[in-house]
Amino acid sequence: MLSAKSEQFLIELRMYLVQRGKSDEDINEVVDELESHLIESEKHGKSVESIVGKDPKQYMKSIGASLPIAAQELMLLIPATVLVILAYLAYIPALSGDFNLSQTVLWGIIPVVLSLAIYSSLIFKVFPKFHDRPVKLGVIAVAVSTLVIGFWVAFYLWMVPDSTSAYFTATAEQNYVILAVCLVAFIAYALYTKSWITIIVAALMSAGPLAEKWIPQDVNEDPVYIAMTIGIFVLIGIAFIWLLMRKRRKTA
Repeated sequence: MLSAKSEQFLIELRMYLVQRGKSDEDINEVVDELESHLIESEKHGKSVESIVGKDPKQYMKSIGASLPIAAQELMLLIPATVLVILAYLAYIPALSGDFNLSQTVLWGIIPVVLSLAIYSSLIFKVFPKFHDRPVKLGVIAVAVSTLVIGFWVAFYLWMVPDSTSAYFTATAEQNYVILAVCLVAFIAYALYTKSWITIIVAALMSAGPLAEKWIPQDVNEDPVYIAMTIGIFVLIGIAFIWLLMRKRRKTA
């Protein structure tokens, strides 16, 4: 079994190569080969530096430079990513049954892009550094999610008073069609990228509109129920972190 330091290096290397547009096949080949070398080195009491040198970032750069860009994959990934961003913009309005094209929707591109940039940075830059510290990782994830949701709420409150007339307003049937297209886009993107993050984000975004639709108004605005809901989510977060720690101990 690899040491935590070697595992962290392999995760950071994989994320680095993904960001540089390398193919999954090349990445898996490099990581698997390097993992074998690291396991063999650690059996003889050597550290990760004996393989990658004293400057791991420079080692990653040298590997990245030696691998070709996965041009064909990028030609599909870039338009797919744009499609998913558009799906995020249309998803919540369609789910609420009031999709329309207006200045509010167009300005909504800004928080969507910023949110995706923040979560991408979290996944590629932060998670690898804390992969063996689930408690800190959970706290960071909750804090970042709180900030992102707060930003969305602030944006919504800022835009709603200045809402202008819509260029296009969808009918009830059109809202269902748009919603279905968005869900297909999320699932297809998750399958292609082999990551369920797009579906998880969409599920989190669904909580507000679904609560507004299904929960009676008097319950929805009752401070007692609001406090109970927050408490339940906190308990779920604690349980999730506990499960991660338990899994980690078993693995160790």
